[in-house]
Amino acid sequence: MKSIVAFLSTVVLLSVMSVSAPAKANDVASFLAGVCDNVASDNKGRFRKKLKNAGVKLRNIYDGVTCGGEPLVRYAMQKNAKAVGVFMVKRMPASHFASSGDLDWAAANGFGDSDIAKAIAKR
Repeated sequence: MKSIVAFLSTVVLLSVMSVSAPAKANDVASFLAGVCDNVASDNKGRFRKKLKNAGVKLRNIYDGVTCGGEPLVRYAMQKNAKAVGVFMVKRMPASHFASSGDLDWAAANGFGDSDIAKAIAKR
């Protein structure tokens, strides 16, 4: 009897473990898609809520997240997402933008007069 209970509990445990991994992968994919969608739609409130619900800080994930092949701030400039772009600039350390080349990229691609580029220049 004990061996049957042990076997059943092992089967249940393995089935729970096999379901958890894809669920986490789906959560990450959903988070990243939501971040890019909120940047593209310039929805600062939903962008902030997405970060808060995930329990992450922008500065901790910024370097690893790209949208459309571009870093988040450049993507915001391309999508004319002023509110989200300025929010991101304010949340990132000033030292990041000193070495990122985002301001030079903005000037070279016609975004030098954008509010996001001006926020970067102020930092």
